[in-house]
Amino acid sequence: MPLISVIVPVYNSRKTIEKTLGSILNQTYPALEILLVDDGSRDNSLEICRALAEKDARVRVISRENGGCALARNSALDVMTGDFVLFVDSDDILQPDACETLLSAIGENALAIAHYFFEVGQLSAEKGLLHTSGVLPEERFFQELVRHPGSFYFSALWNKLYRADVIREHSLRFDPFFDWGEDFAFNMRYYHYVQDVSLVNAPVYHYRKNPGSTSIRTLLRVPHSIRIKYRLYKLFRDLYVSRGQYVCYRWLVNRYIFNVTLSD
Repeated sequence: MPLISVIVPVYNSRKTIEKTLGSILNQTYPALEILLVDDGSRDNSLEICRALAEKDARVRVISRENGGCALARNSALDVMTGDFVLFVDSDDILQPDACETLLSAIGENALAIAHYFFEVGQLSAEKGLLHTSGVLPEERFFQELVRHPGSFYFSALWNKLYRADVIREHSLRFDPFFDWGEDFAFNMRYYHYVQDVSLVNAPVYHYRKNPGSTSIRTLLRVPHSIRIKYRLYKLFRDLYVSRGQYVCYRWLVNRYIFNVTLSD
């Protein structure tokens, strides 16, 4: 039975981590390695994580000094032993059959992408750009990506299942330079090794929008945000150059510099 490494960075998450971890532990697919990375929390998140790990042998706790989500996720990638990787945020929820659904869908492909619920307070809406299940051919994947690069559907981590051997073979890691957009940056590097993609026309994840998110706070750091945006653009452009499709999609690729992240 293939092992899925579920990676959860944790920072001051005492109010949500038990519910988040409960949604992981109660998956219909049992072969999980759950890596909780406490990123120097100032509350009692680490104690909660350790208590939860004592109740289920699938849970492993990693404690590190605060360095941000990128380095926290890298700590887990350095020690994971799974065949596949699933990323979960510490204030979100997995559907009960999320792991089983994504694993059943991925087949021999390097990536599976699913729909998700976008939630703000008590409001919830199902989101997903491509309303079909099955295999999306490589050419069509890059056609859709170039049209919607800023969508959560393509840029987020948490609605996808990744192959661990791709991450290991190419030493893929998160870049701590990015205060935001580190998920987009990781995906642009991972997509270099993607051909056909498996699609799931059903939600597997509940993404809870935090009004005080990093994307709001960084509006006050305009120069740094501009540097981040430019680096993200370069990663996006380099992907299409490497696939020999930049000339065909030049205008759409260059348009990314003006794009914002959309919940689609």
